Amino acid sequence: MTTQREEEPVEAAARSRREELRSSWDEQQAGHLPDRELRFGLLLDYVEQLAGPPRRVLDLCCGPGSLTERVLARFPAAEVVAVDIDPLLLDLARDRFAGDHRVSVLARQLAAPDWDLGLTTGFDAVVTATATHWFPADALAEVYAGVARLLRPGGVFANADHVPIAEPVLRAAADRLHEQHLRTVFAETEDCDGWYERAYADPQYAGWWTERQQVFAHWAGELLEREGWHVDLLRRNGFERAGAVWRRGNDALVIAVRG
Repeated sequence: MTTQREEEPVEAAARSRREELRSSWDEQQAGHLPDRELRFGLLLDYVEQLAGPPRRVLDLCCGPGSLTERVLARFPAAEVVAVDIDPLLLDLARDRFAGDHRVSVLARQLAAPDWDLGLTTGFDAVVTATATHWFPADALAEVYAGVARLLRPGGVFANADHVPIAEPVLRAAADRLHEQHLRTVFAETEDCDGWYERAYADPQYAGWWTERQQVFAHWAGELLEREGWHVDLLRRNGFERAGAVWRRGNDALVIAVRG
């Protein structure tokens, strides 16, 4: 029988490992995404410019809470609902915001057509970064429609993700430049795949990899559609206007405003 005194060091060690995983997540993501902080800042700039300082924000595919953390730093009075389906990332997010009444962390399967069921409408902004390109096209249409249902009129959807250049030669050149960047940055450091492998090997997450494989089983690979494709899809699913407001190579920040 373990005593409270014995349990405390165990919990402290687990918390320390979570802190390290969150820190190393941000490090490898910054390596994959040049100008990561710039795109986060611009995303919030457009939210504030178009919708005012948000009171209620929905963070889709929140991961360990990186974007939610920046929302709260920029808008301390905001309340954030952060959703994801990856069990390990949800654990890291829940630990990060434990005790913070402004944040609710929920498990949601965004590929399900009723993913928004039970969420209160009237959000000022819905934000997401580097996630929706993994969705099948039909599932992404449901995500866009659900976002429109959840936003208030005039609310803003901000999506920083892979949205390739339409012109094929320029797109290919941007891909080559990014690949050169990745080879340089990750020559001797941990990349995203390496992070996942190490994180799920941690004893505190024993058996969770199988759960992750199950919840992601329907995801077929990267959806790399041009800006116009996304704009058309957004307009067909409840948004009055939409467009890319920033781009670096084949990454873009797409903003949409609900009518």
